[in-house]
Amino acid sequence: MDSHQQSGLSLIQTFTQLAELGAEWVMWLLLILAALGVIISFERFVLFSTTRIDVNGLAGKLLAALASSDLERARTLVQAGRAMEERVVADALSMYSHGADSVQEIAQASMIKERQRYERALSYLGTVGSNAPFVGLLGTVIGVILAFGELGRNPKGGLEAVGPGISEALVATAVGLLVAIPAVVCFNWFKALLRTRISNTDFLCKLVIAQLKRVEPPVAAPAPSAAYAMAEEE
Repeated sequence: MDSHQQSGLSLIQTFTQLAELGAEWVMWLLLILAALGVIISFERFVLFSTTRIDVNGLAGKLLAALASSDLERARTLVQAGRAMEERVVADALSMYSHGADSVQEIAQASMIKERQRYERALSYLGTVGSNAPFVGLLGTVIGVILAFGELGRNPKGGLEAVGPGISEALVATAVGLLVAIPAVVCFNWFKALLRTRISNTDFLCKLVIAQLKRVEPPVAAPAPSAAYAMAEEE
């Protein structure tokens, strides 16, 4: 029993010694997380803003080109584009002569590839937004441990002994929230923009497939077999 108590006491002392290192490293960690979040948010903002297009205008031009059977003009409209909508439609038009099924399959595959391009590093913002408050809370707990340790060494100090330490410890929680809130806002905003881009891309691809089905010759029904014809005659 004594050995277990000594082992437990040793473990507590070990963590207490770690806490005595202070919570400053937590603040530095939060600052690093915040800096990376700013860089990622700026890079994603540049991507979304520089690949914004007029979807309705592009849809009208595509329909006009395809209705006049000018496939080359339709391809020219999107082949040099950087936006998700343009790149997926360009891949879809590359299979235009192979039928609607091939166009639909290549559009779905291209959509997966483009979605990965737009979602890159967004998971970091979501992770920081959900975990930064807990990192700040860790710094606060460490600060509280140090404050009460100081009170134990100076029992007559009262609030004057623990007040400044607890006040400084609460700053870590505040910083954690300041890091988390913008990360969550940016994460949700970029996700909303991505959903809009996916909807626009799906809209354009369906227009292309609908136009292709309109001009595509209907599939002839298979001729009845000889055995079936003889059965009908009987």
